[in-house]
Amino acid sequence: MIGEIHDEHTRQDIIDAKSVGLDAFAMNFNKFASWSENTVERLFKNADELGFGLFFSFDMAPGYFTDPNQYATYLRKYTDRTSYYKHNGKPLVSTFGGEKVSDTQWSTFKGTVGDVVIIPGFYATPASTEVFDSRPSIDGIFNWNSWSLPSAGRTTVSTKDDETYMSAASTAKKLFMLGISPMQFKHIDGSQNWYRRAEDNLEYRFAQALELQPDMLQLQSWNDAGESHYMGRLWPEPMTNSPIHTYVDGYDHTGYWQVLPAFIQAWKRGDKTTAGMVPTNGKSVQGTFWHHTLLTGADCTADPIGKPVEIENIEDAVTGIVLVAKGKTGLVAEIKSGGKQLGKLVLVEGYNKFKFTGLTTGKVTLEVWEGSTMVAGGYGALEVSNSAEVCNYNFQVVGFPAAE
Repeated sequence: MIGEIHDEHTRQDIIDAKSVGLDAFAMNFNKFASWSENTVERLFKNADELGFGLFFSFDMAPGYFTDPNQYATYLRKYTDRTSYYKHNGKPLVSTFGGEKVSDTQWSTFKGTVGDVVIIPGFYATPASTEVFDSRPSIDGIFNWNSWSLPSAGRTTVSTKDDETYMSAASTAKKLFMLGISPMQFKHIDGSQNWYRRAEDNLEYRFAQALELQPDMLQLQSWNDAGESHYMGRLWPEPMTNSPIHTYVDGYDHTGYWQVLPAFIQAWKRGDKTTAGMVPTNGKSVQGTFWHHTLLTGADCTADPIGKPVEIENIEDAVTGIVLVAKGKTGLVAEIKSGGKQLGKLVLVEGYNKFKFTGLTTGKVTLEVWEGSTMVAGGYGALEVSNSAEVCNYNFQVVGFPAAE
């Protein structure tokens, strides 16, 4: 999401993205203002210099753009830039929302901006195999819902909507973009206090993406941090005077970088399973684990916003991924919570995912042992609590390179 980001920070974000293997940023743009347009200029300047891609994902959720022609002239300023991301030579344009945009509006938009690839991101209506019947002018569809719906309860993220959209795209000879995101937690006010299930999500979504083989992938990582699914660094300027600070300060998510490169490499190789995901750091073990730091039954009554309405879907659990180098055997991961063993996992070569329930107060640790020798360890800096002034269910994300 485009916020006010300083020049050196936009540059660092691009450097970081390239280091994990990403090809482009989808820029969620929701408002013409000096701060948003200045940030876009900075991003393009640095992307041109560093050899990175950018494309717009215009925000068409209620309260923002209602017609793509509102941003057609603005888009044309950038589509010829060397860094503007193109699919088969055509500039890519996406959205957040826009289910109510008519095909006539899309057709008129194309007549203004030229030969572009339009892949809107739908989230507010049920997935349908008929999505293109009334929208022949769009070129694909992006399933923005990459988490279990609250109504699904404590269930593993489903691919039902992905498969519906993929079927529609295949029949219409269109494109399908699949979303991947670790979580959603927002805690700003009474109307923006929700949790989209993060347990059984990222570690399953990797496998689902490889199995389904969509045309494109998008890591949904809105780095204004407001919905907690950020995977990059947190910069202070887009959160000036914002309550977002109360639930993201101290919650660094760059630990995801320990597993993202292996997944991205597997995707680019065309792997259809996670089995070939191995450490990319030259070590025998690499991984990430994550958990919230407030128990579901905790006392946070001092917080006027209260717990998210989906609190019943949150589990007191530690979830993670451990990657093991080719040919490496005899390793065991031990996960502890509050000094007590939560679970053990006999590791196999390649991809290992886990979820252990029973999270309790105290620090969370993960250690990988080869017999009596510890070969890797990850240690959460933040302790799990049973009371707090803020009902914070953001994740602590801990990455661990091998410590040999």
